[in-house]
Amino acid sequence: MIRSAAPSTRQEARTRVVAGRSTGVVPVGYGAGWPDRVRAVAPRGVDAVLDASGHGMLPGSIALRGTTDRIVTIADPDAFALGIPFSTGGEQTPEFLAETARWVTDRGVRIAHRRGYPLAEAAAAHAESERGHPHGKLTLDLR
Repeated sequence: MIRSAAPSTRQEARTRVVAGRSTGVVPVGYGAGWPDRVRAVAPRGVDAVLDASGHGMLPGSIALRGTTDRIVTIADPDAFALGIPFSTGGEQTPEFLAETARWVTDRGVRIAHRRGYPLAEAAAAHAESERGHPHGKLTLDLR
């Protein structure tokens, strides 16, 4: 899903961002033809791409950007062969977690929750994640 960032966010990030429907997003479905669907909603181009699906989206992302610059993936090991950074997310320091919490509380960032699973059903959660789903995080209840 893609939307233009609000002016204050755009000044900070200087990019278009992925976000939830509640922030004015235009959903763009995955699958065959997805780059054309993105072009239809972003005719002036795409500023940056974050691939979190790992389902072969990088070639289309390169086509949208016209370069490998400002593309990063957290899920597709083909990135190395394409010259795209593969990010493991960095170090989860207390400072990073505090900043993330501030984004959620002070800036209204919302993280969609698709479904929770008890720990005993972790395999089912993993299977759902592997199948892919339209939005939201899957969580495990460790209690």
